[in-house]
Amino acid sequence: MSNRLNQLMAEQHEVLLNQWFELAIAAYPQEAHKYFVRVKNEFSNPVGSNIYRNMDSLLVELHGDRDADKLYQALEMILKIRAVQDMKPSKALAFLPGFKNMIMTAFSNEIQSGQVTRAELDDLFTDLDTLSLIAFDLYSESRELIFNLRIAQIKEMNEMLQKANLLNESVDTSTFMRCSNYIEEEKEI
Repeated sequence: MSNRLNQLMAEQHEVLLNQWFELAIAAYPQEAHKYFVRVKNEFSNPVGSNIYRNMDSLLVELHGDRDADKLYQALEMILKIRAVQDMKPSKALAFLPGFKNMIMTAFSNEIQSGQVTRAELDDLFTDLDTLSLIAFDLYSESRELIFNLRIAQIKEMNEMLQKANLLNESVDTSTFMRCSNYIEEEKEI
């Protein structure tokens, strides 16, 4: 059985990739957005280049074999980059559900005429939903790793200051974390 949706996506690969990349970088502030669109040089624009290259890999797999390992690797790289940039999860992951709307818009004529079946759309959308859940886990794990590294750094600095007798008392990191959470809550109010 031939999958017409996969064929259409492969034929429109470059157009879809560029639209999808635009959707992904829309989460960044406008001044950063201008920088990320120049994806040609991975040395002058490593973030944009890596996101673009991995989105390309994702798209190839989405209209191809949908190899789980390749999808995971590409998604992992994108989410690690976004986690370091201290982006809210909703913004970091928005490019995945946004891809559904892109497909519906790009192939609306083919969908309405029946060239693309509902089963093909459901199959793709189910895989995108699964990728979204995996992406949330990847983003959360990356953010947790960053926070754990920060806590370890604070503890290490505290120990160094104590050993150098530059600190009267040690910092209770559990209290510190409670205070920092309270400060974050105050900022949101």
